[in-house]
Amino acid sequence: MSTISNTHSQTAMQETSKPKVDAKSLTNSNEKTSEKKSSSQKSAHKVELSEKALELKKELEAKKLEESKKESMIEKAHKIHAKKFGELAKPGVYFISGFDWFGAGSIKGNYDGIKDMSEAIDGAKHYSWDQQEEIIADIKKRSPDQPIALIGHSFGGDSAMEVAQELNTIENGFRKIDLLITLDAVGADNDKVPQNVKRNINFLAQGPWNFLNDGPNIALDYARTEVENYLRSEEHAALDDTTDIQIKVLEEVDKVLKA
Repeated sequence: MSTISNTHSQTAMQETSKPKVDAKSLTNSNEKTSEKKSSSQKSAHKVELSEKALELKKELEAKKLEESKKESMIEKAHKIHAKKFGELAKPGVYFISGFDWFGAGSIKGNYDGIKDMSEAIDGAKHYSWDQQEEIIADIKKRSPDQPIALIGHSFGGDSAMEVAQELNTIENGFRKIDLLITLDAVGADNDKVPQNVKRNINFLAQGPWNFLNDGPNIALDYARTEVENYLRSEEHAALDDTTDIQIKVLEEVDKVLKA
């Protein structure tokens, strides 16, 4: 009996002396093992970009940085020169007539489709091709966040382009022109649309006066400016009196005002 009792006592002592395993430690150990396996699997499936792809990535990042710098420079110019503009919280819509000699009419006389369109839009103003300074002064009365639309026919189209170019300076805060519509603009070097113009729609006429226009318009910066050119069958003097062109002009101006 004594021998059996001693044996049981020794066995109990041996079991008592065994180190206890904590459940929390066991869980942490399993998690670490799982993490190592997961890391090993990720490492095994890691895909690296080729040298060509890395070069392309750098080019895209550099281009993006350059664009952001341009944007910040323009925003800075807006802030610096904001005091040069007024606070009139109204959009500006300007219709500019051409010179009488080409049958395009003028603010001073003949029947004029440009004048008719200006009267169809509430608040729109009608000017002659030689009133660029007055147009610029009126635009600068308005708050820089107000939309501006310029629509010109013949010499009026050339004047509209020159007004946009004049406003595309740091002195004028690169004043944005939301819409520029040119109907067979007459003049030299009037086919390059400056970057402050958001959208240009250009109508080219045919007939005896088609030599007056120096060709389709192009954007100086297509990332900032959308340009549409339309070759029409009408003669120069008839463009602003053409029904579908008038409808197009009024619709496009309406979009700008509602934007």
